[in-house]
Amino acid sequence: MEFAAPLARLLLYGGATIAIGRGTLTFLDDDVGVSPPAVRGALSYAAGSLIIAPVLLLLLQQQALELTAAELPGLLRETIWGRGWLLLVIACLLTALMLLFRGTRTTSLLLLLSALGIAAAMGGLGHAAADEAWPLASRLVDAVHVAGVGAWIGGLVLMVLAGVGAGEPTSAAWRAFSRVATVMAPVVLLSGVASGWRRVGASGLADILASDYGRLLLVKVALALVVLAMGATQRRRLSAGKAPVQRAVVWEVLIAALVLGATAWMTGMEPPGA
Repeated sequence: MEFAAPLARLLLYGGATIAIGRGTLTFLDDDVGVSPPAVRGALSYAAGSLIIAPVLLLLLQQQALELTAAELPGLLRETIWGRGWLLLVIACLLTALMLLFRGTRTTSLLLLLSALGIAAAMGGLGHAAADEAWPLASRLVDAVHVAGVGAWIGGLVLMVLAGVGAGEPTSAAWRAFSRVATVMAPVVLLSGVASGWRRVGASGLADILASDYGRLLLVKVALALVVLAMGATQRRRLSAGKAPVQRAVVWEVLIAALVLGATAWMTGMEPPGA
C-alpha cells in the first residue's frame, strides 16, 4: 500500500491538470473544442481519474485511521480533512461531467470554474491544511499553483495530443497557447517558491538535505527549471515565426509528468522540522 496514496494523488493531479488545460484552451479558441481521438482519450482519462481518485483517498484515510464504515460519516462531518474531501468530490464530479461536453465558451467557463474548485479543495488535504500560521494564504498559494500548472502543462499536453494523427495544431493555436504559458510559467514559479518556502524556509540546508522531503523537493525544483528552460526555447521559436520542435515539446511534457509524480509523492511526506 506504500504506493497507493501517491498513485491516488497522481490521478487527482493529472486529471485536474488536463481539465484546467482543456478549459483554458477552449475558452480562448472555440475551434479547439473539436477534439481528435487522442485528445478525447486524454479527456476520458481525466474524467475517470477525477472520479476514482477521491474514492481512493477516502478509503486510504479510512484505513490509516482504522475507521469502520459506520464511522465515515463522522469523519466527513466533523474533521477538516472530511469537509475538504466533500468539497473535493463535488468539484471533481462537476469537472468530470463538464469534460463530456464540447468545448464552447460557456462550457469551457463552467469547466474552468469547477476545475478551479478542485484546486481550492486540494489545499485542504495537503500540507497547506497543516499550516497554522497562514492557513488561508497557504491554501490560496497552493490553489494558484495548481491552476497555473493546469493552464500551462495541461494545455501543453492537449496541444501535443491534438497533433497525433490529425496534423499539427495551427500556428495561431500555438501562439495563443504561448501567450497563456508566458503568463502562467512565472505564476507557477512564484507560487511554487512561496509554497516551498512555507514548508522548508525555517530549515537549514543541512536539514533539507537530510530529509527525504527536502531531497525530493530539490529534484522537483531542478526538473521544473528544465521544463521552464525548454518552454522558453519554444517560445523564442514561436516569436521568430517558427513551429515548435515536436520532439522537444514531448520531452517537456514527459519531464513535467515527472514533476507531477514528485509532487504526488511529496504530499505524503513530512517536511523537515515539521
